[in-house]
Amino acid sequence: MEKFEGLNVSSKFAICGLPVRVDSYKTCSFGCKYCFANGRKIMEFRKNLQVADTDSIERRLARIQNRGGQEWNFLDTLLSARITWHFGGMSDPFQPVNDELRITNKIIDIANKYGYSILFSTKSDTTHGANIRPDLHAFQLSVTNTAKSPDFEPFVPSIDSRLSFFRELKREGFKVGIRIQPFIPGVSGLDIVKMFEGADHFIVEGLKVVPQNDEQKDYVFHSLGIPEEMFTQKGLLNLLPEYRYKLYQPLIEYFESHGISYSISDNDMRYLTNNDCCCGDALVRRSTTFNTTAMIRKYGRGYGVPEIQKEVALSGCAKCKCSDLFTSNRIDGATTVEEFFKRRFKKASNPASPNYQYVHNLEIF
Repeated sequence: MEKFEGLNVSSKFAICGLPVRVDSYKTCSFGCKYCFANGRKIMEFRKNLQVADTDSIERRLARIQNRGGQEWNFLDTLLSARITWHFGGMSDPFQPVNDELRITNKIIDIANKYGYSILFSTKSDTTHGANIRPDLHAFQLSVTNTAKSPDFEPFVPSIDSRLSFFRELKREGFKVGIRIQPFIPGVSGLDIVKMFEGADHFIVEGLKVVPQNDEQKDYVFHSLGIPEEMFTQKGLLNLLPEYRYKLYQPLIEYFESHGISYSISDNDMRYLTNNDCCCGDALVRRSTTFNTTAMIRKYGRGYGVPEIQKEVALSGCAKCKCSDLFTSNRIDGATTVEEFFKRRFKKASNPASPNYQYVHNLEIF
């Protein structure tokens, strides 16, 4: 079975507080129709299945522990700083195939051995017997709706079984967040928050569509009945910010009035939070201090290059190479993290710039 490097730095390192990403599988068999990284045809899923190279992950962690990381290596530096890993960015770590192959379990055993913390993102209702320590790891369960049998998530466990899983994790002492992603107009709402009462954090992120994915576009525009004109293109097709802002208001008001930990994870609304990390301080052991959410929280929306340079330098990441994470038109000739921020900081199209934020009411700052 073909293998890939399962542990990587995300190209979203400038905006996300958890840039260390790990996936155990490529593609996912849960088959969510709104997802652009799915594998709805199970036979094709098995035919094209790739798994993470667990030996490569362990060799890297052993090298860092015994000899230290390479200063120019971005992943080494983040691992040396013990930044929490985000597990499940592109495929679910506990999808059914893991019950057979146990690649996720192997990665967890390696993380336990070297003392690294993980935040698991999953739609599952099981961990397939993995040795997950509540003193080290946490969960965020992805929930888009409270319906009993949604047709757009054909192979996802029922909402009742996931609610039972949530309660079981809480009884076992885990921190558990609820990720309402994607937030689908007319489908997602405050009922999710109320169903999962007692969650340690809530994350809300809007629906996105790949412009080149005709199948996904057809489903979103026609089956879900969301007009195409309600989207704007920012790389991917995103719901218009003013529309999303209005959709989120009932949830934000509920979070604020009940003292609930929350964050809005849309790239242009990172200021809507009471945490320093879009995935939630309440869930993670350590996140970066130079991500957009943390910067806005610490310095306000008006922060500039000197402030971001300060935080990048303090993190030890300034001289780390990052050019390999981007296509040439997005890196603007920069090689290092420090250069990336210098060259792209003021560009309005750059999600890492505070100018990218959609602000409904400037007085909030």
